[in-house]
Amino acid sequence: MQKQLSPYIYLAGSAVTFMGAVAQLLELSYAPYIFSVGAALLIYVQIKNYLDKSKADSRTMRFARIGLFTSLLLAVAAYFMFTASNLWVIAVLIYALSSLYHSFRGNY
Repeated sequence: MQKQLSPYIYLAGSAVTFMGAVAQLLELSYAPYIFSVGAALLIYVQIKNYLDKSKADSRTMRFARIGLFTSLLLAVAAYFMFTASNLWVIAVLIYALSSLYHSFRGNY
C-alpha cells in the first residue's frame, strides 16, 4: 500500500513546496512554514525510496542516494528561509536541476 501512496505524497509535497517558495517570493511571513512542510514530505518520499531500493544494483542505489542527498537541500533551503537569507534560492535551484536530471536518467 505504501508504494501506491508514495507518488501522491510526492505530488502533494511538490505542490506545497512550490506554494511555499512563491509565498517566500511574495514575502509572506508564514512562507517558511509552508515550504518546510512540503520539503518534509519530499524528504520522506526520498528516504522511503532509498530504503526500498537497499537491495538493488549499484546504479539504482546511486540514483536513490543522489535523490536523498539532493532532497536534503530542501531542508537547507528551509533553514535559509527562516534566517531571512536569499541563499535558499540557490539550494532550490540545485534541487530542481538534480530532479530534472533524475527525471531523464533515473528510476524515480
